[in-house]
Amino acid sequence: MSTSSTNPLRAAFTGRGGEFFALLIRNFLLTLSTFGIYNFWARVHLRRYFYMHTTIAGGHFGWHATGKERFIGFLKALLIFGLVIAGNALLVKISMYLVLILPVAIIILIPAVVVARYRYRMSRTSFNQVRMRFTGRPGDLTAVTLKGILLSIATLGIYAAWFSAALRKFVNRHTFIGTSPFTYDGRGGEIFVLHLKGFALTFITFGIYSSWYKADVANYHTNHTLFQDERLKGDVDGANIFILNFFGPWLTLFTLGLWLPWWVVKLEKVMIEGVSLQSVPDTETMRSVSDDGASAFADGLADAMSLLDNIADFLA
Repeated sequence: MSTSSTNPLRAAFTGRGGEFFALLIRNFLLTLSTFGIYNFWARVHLRRYFYMHTTIAGGHFGWHATGKERFIGFLKALLIFGLVIAGNALLVKISMYLVLILPVAIIILIPAVVVARYRYRMSRTSFNQVRMRFTGRPGDLTAVTLKGILLSIATLGIYAAWFSAALRKFVNRHTFIGTSPFTYDGRGGEIFVLHLKGFALTFITFGIYSSWYKADVANYHTNHTLFQDERLKGDVDGANIFILNFFGPWLTLFTLGLWLPWWVVKLEKVMIEGVSLQSVPDTETMRSVSDDGASAFADGLADAMSLLDNIADFLA
């Protein structure tokens, strides 16, 4: 029996492999018959399936994005990319030095796109019908990212653990359920030791420890995340991950891929049900705050960039 059924403060995931399999088949057939257009609706349905089957402390998560808004965001982004590329081609004819304008502009805009994308996704997520929101600013993310990249390069990657902690602190302190904030107090030094131990033991055990390594990382970040000043608890069991990942590939191979949806659902259940709260959230302070400025345009930019990258790889 799942421990979530006896502990209401533990997260529960009620998804089933059969349901997920049927959803994947439906999405595949509709995406194929619409020449890929239904892909935007398919991804919305996939995320919504996992959200609607996840509960904690009696509360349900929800995903309120629509395939239509994502498709429109993609079309807008594709149009802008087309205009930018055409403009860049004209500038190149004027001077070869101007060819740098496009890549430099993309690099500068990456933090704004990342923030806008996360803001959109949070605005479409809810807990107990209370919308989540993200208030981070591109300038702040740029500062954190620039410092993190430069110091990681200068220290040959050692600073990456501190960079990871800084990014999580930035994201968490700007993420809210209604008006109730998240916080994160993980430390770079502890994360560095955690990864050093994980890499070493995974290498020594020829990869066997990787399941416990994944569980340790997930539990660390959960244990250092707070909501309404109450610490979350993570106790994912690496043995459960190991068993699923040991038998999963073989069963998927022997069933010609049919086992894959059950494998995915079981892994998701292990990871989700390894999270619990210390106390029931104060719903009275979780007043819903709408974010009318959030849009699917940033998601569309990411989709358009992925499409153009795939086309470039195909033509190369």
